[in-house]
Amino acid sequence: MVQVYECTQCEKKFAQQKWICPKCKNTEFHIKEVRGEGNVFSFTTIYVSSQEFSHLTPYSVALVDLQDGVRLTGRIMEKVEINDKVKCISNVDNTFVFEKIS
Repeated sequence: MVQVYECTQCEKKFAQQKWICPKCKNTEFHIKEVRGEGNVFSFTTIYVSSQEFSHLTPYSVALVDLQDGVRLTGRIMEKVEINDKVKCISNVDNTFVFEKIS
C-alpha cells in the first residue's frame, strides 16, 4: 500500500502534499492508501552514479502510473521495459522502490 493525498472535492490524488488542488482549487486533502501496483510509463537506467549510490548500479529510475491514478517516480533494481507491471515494495521518506510482477 502507498499513502497518497486525495482532494476532498474532486478526488484527484497526488503523491506529494499540495496546498491547493490544481484541478478544482480546493484546499482540503486527506491521506488515502492505494494499492502500489501499476505500469512503467517511462524509465532511464543509471550505470554510473555518485559514490553514495555506486553499490546499487545499474538501476533504473522509472515513472510508474499506479492503477489508482497517481504517477510516482521510483527505483527499480531489475531490467524493466515500458508497460511492465510493477509494485511498490518500499517507501521510505517518499523514496519509492518497485519490483516487477507477472
